[in-house]
Amino acid sequence: MRTPVRARAVAAAIWSVTALVLGGAVVTTVGTSNVAPSAAAEPEAPRAADTDTTEPPPDTTTWLCRPSGPDDPCGGRSGAPIDCFYVYPTVSLQPTPNATLDATPEVRGVAALQAAPFGEHCNVWAPVYRQSTLQGLASPPGPERAAALDVAYDDIDRAWSDYLAHHNDGRGVVLIGHSQGTRMLRTLVHNRIDGKPAQSQLVSALLIGGDVLVRKGESTGGDFDSVPACTDSAQIGCVVAYSAFSAPPPPDTRYGLPPQVPGLSGTRADLPYGPGYEVLCTNPASLRDNHDAPIHGFGPGRGTTEFSARCTEGDGPNVLMVGGPGADLLPALPSANWGLHAMDLNLAQRTLVDLVGAQSAAYSRP
Repeated sequence: MRTPVRARAVAAAIWSVTALVLGGAVVTTVGTSNVAPSAAAEPEAPRAADTDTTEPPPDTTTWLCRPSGPDDPCGGRSGAPIDCFYVYPTVSLQPTPNATLDATPEVRGVAALQAAPFGEHCNVWAPVYRQSTLQGLASPPGPERAAALDVAYDDIDRAWSDYLAHHNDGRGVVLIGHSQGTRMLRTLVHNRIDGKPAQSQLVSALLIGGDVLVRKGESTGGDFDSVPACTDSAQIGCVVAYSAFSAPPPPDTRYGLPPQVPGLSGTRADLPYGPGYEVLCTNPASLRDNHDAPIHGFGPGRGTTEFSARCTEGDGPNVLMVGGPGADLLPALPSANWGLHAMDLNLAQRTLVDLVGAQSAAYSRP
């Protein structure tokens, strides 16, 4: 008997979570939270972090993915008209505040899951970076946690400089991040792209699961002054951002609300906060009108999944509400206040890949 389409979609979406867990990593791929983390929301620390074990800054970039590179988990495609620069989420299980510069199985696995499909339209570049580990992010907000995030960002900033100087050759670039990867790219766009010469090469930025901030009722003015939210598939130089939920976010939601106090994020001392800002939600399937529209993802064997999605509107959390038959079976892990964080990117990945194709065509037009 043939499995119903929606049941297959749910099974495939759950499979994507299993793949992201990658051999035992709890699905706490941590992004920016508007509240201080609770003990229940964080992974149990394997042992006390040793703050003296952080590797020194690299002299050269360690590339996880690079076009035509050997054993590339992103597929190694070259010859596309544009590039993608991907920063992966929190997956490191190392018992130190920062990961080493090793392309560990969990790092390779998440790149294959999240970044490789975009090779349909772009040459994928992805640096290995000394990300803040699950262990490091389990610590309370404070100087040590912020320092670990600053170490991570330093690697991304160096890799971006290396990429532009030695590998870009004038091509347009799509930035792709999820969770901690989005946190890194929010800072990179603010520091290195927004209002600077590199902005002319920005095809788009897919900043998923990391609470990009804008001024209330506007498409810019929070994290970025001149990089707006995407409102059309042919628009370039814009941002797609959302965090997915299948049930209304609880009061202690980790996503969808701007921070109300400074200092929770790290990587930027001037991160916007307060009631004048809101979290950006762009519906990748209905950029202009935010209709309740189908989103498509990838499941096992690159079969597609389908749910519906619409960004919430109002005074509460701004999140992408995922619906349709079977959506209520999608797991909110590790708890309801995380929503569908582990699946943020994969639930709409086919839709996002198609969007990148349209943006690439628009960027390449004379």
